[in-house]
Amino acid sequence: MTRENQVYDIPKRDGSVWPNDICPAYTPREDSIDCIKGCWYCKYADFHLQEETALEVGICNWPKKIKIN
Repeated sequence: MTRENQVYDIPKRDGSVWPNDICPAYTPREDSIDCIKGCWYCKYADFHLQEETALEVGICNWPKKIKIN
């Protein structure tokens, strides 16, 4: 499935987000790459990164930050 990356005016709270989507609430995780500002690296996005298999489409949990171990 191909999809263009989205830029949101407001966070998609409780909505689906793709790794390269971005919004004004973007807050980088500690392990983020400075030059990439997408949901994949955002503290508010849950891609189940702590699980054995990460999700292709995540969930925006703004304003609740996700804890990554």
